[in-house]
This record gives sequence, structure tokens and C-alpha cells, in this order.
Amino acid sequence: MSLISRHHDLRDADKAAVTALATRAQQADRTPPLNEAAQLALAGRGSAHVVHWLDTSSDPAIGLIGYAQLDPRDGSVQLVVDPDHRRQGIGRALAEQIIATDHPTSWWAFGNLPGAQALASALGLTVIRGLLIMRLDLATSPLTEATAMPEGFVLDHYVPADLDQLVAVNAAAFAHHPEQGALTAADFLARMDEPWHRDEDLLVARDARSGQLVGYHWTKVEGPDGEVYVIGVHPDVGGHGLGRALLETGIILMRNRGASTIDLYVEAANQRVVEMYRAAGFEVTHTDVSYGYGKED
Repeated sequence: MSLISRHHDLRDADKAAVTALATRAQQADRTPPLNEAAQLALAGRGSAHVVHWLDTSSDPAIGLIGYAQLDPRDGSVQLVVDPDHRRQGIGRALAEQIIATDHPTSWWAFGNLPGAQALASALGLTVIRGLLIMRLDLATSPLTEATAMPEGFVLDHYVPADLDQLVAVNAAAFAHHPEQGALTAADFLARMDEPWHRDEDLLVARDARSGQLVGYHWTKVEGPDGEVYVIGVHPDVGGHGLGRALLETGIILMRNRGASTIDLYVEAANQRVVEMYRAAGFEVTHTDVSYGYGKED
């Protein structure tokens, strides 16, 4: 027996229990059950006001066996069940409670593992969105020099006075992206507070005349692991090759900082951008999917 409960705020003890559960799941599945946005929301950082669902065993010695987080901004859910308590109907019971109460529109399945596929099938859900994880092995990358910035634009790095412009460019570049496009200044600052962030690693493109920020490549390096954290170009200046120039400049920067591989996440449906990454040497390593009631984009 267990108790399912719904919360807008969690006690510190509950947050610690969720973190421990997510860690056990990641060790078993080899992929995190919660993405960065969910982890920040769990910690109470950023602008998201999420709903937490806890499934707690009636045995105090067992404690938390299931957790789900609903983001009301886009109706998406991330759900995880303790590896030692799977195949007992816990995930389905938790999901059905969420459906009856909060009417979610989509469910993330990171790695699209067999258990997630089975739960989606039981709930009558189908894949509506794919997120590709791509990797570049710098040991085999022929890139030695970045493409020059297009005429009329100059390369720079982020300074705190750029924050409002950065948020505005991000919103415009990702106007049709339910998570990235919704980021606020508070969300950016929460991520900038992470230990890996350095202002000089957030490359920006400026209009050469006005100095206005029109694009950016936020790079992330932790030891040998690099990441194209986000690339965004304002649609008003699209088609000039800014994305490619920012990508290649960021790759060189991360190589010089000691990265041996670089990962990135990209919408599977955005074939133009996927091809830009393929041309730079990135290859798909696996796919995260979102389940819902519609058809895949």
C-alpha cells in the first residue's frame, strides 16, 4: 500500500527524498529521469511554479517510491518510479491520478525506456515529439578554425547588462518551443548561478552598428564534457550564417577549455538545424520523446 499526495511546495526532507529517488533511477537506467528544468524547479529556483506528486509507501522504512512533476506552463509531466518497486502498477496509478486531477498534455520519457513505452501504451498515449541527443568527438573533428562572423555582426561575450536583450532574443528564437522560449530573466540567472557557468563562455553576436545582441551560443564545459547548451539567433537576422559561425566558435572555445566530446539537444522535427549539426560532425546518440494524445510534429 502507498499514499499518493499532491503538493505545490515540498519540505526539505521531501526534496531530499526525491533527489535520492532520481539518483537511484539514473544509476539503474543510465539516463536522468528529470531534466534540468525539473531539477531547478524541485530546488525552488527559477520562475516555474510546478505541481509535485509523491507516492509514499505505507512502510516508513521504504519511504518514497514514486514522484512526478507537472509544469502548468505547458502541461508536461516527468515521472519516475523507484527501480526496486517497478512492474507493480505504481507508475500507472500515479499517472492516472495526475490525469484525473491536472489533465496534462504530454509526458516526457528520457531515453524512451521499455517501462516508459509500456506505461504510455497502457494510457493510450503516442509519441508526439522527439528530442535528439547528438555528440561530437573532438578527437575526430576536422574543425580547426571557426567560420568568420558574417558582415555586419561582431563576436563578443555576455556581460550582465545584456540580460534583458538575451531573454528577448531567446524568446524570439524559440517562440514555438514550449520550454526554452518561456525562460524568464529569473530562469537565466538561476542557470548562471550553476558552478559551470562563466560569462566569457556565453558567446554573443552583436549588430556591428547598434551593438544590439542578436544571437548567442551558451557553451558548457565540465571537465572533458562539453555541451552546446543553447544556440539562439533572432529570426530577424536569420539566413546570414550566424548560427554556423556561433556554433563553430563555441566548438573551438570548448576544445581549448579541455573538452574531448560535445553534446547537444535538438528537436527532431527541426531538420534544418539538425543538418547544420550533422555538417559540423555531430551524430545522434539517443532520443528522448514526449508522449501525448496527438500526432508527432
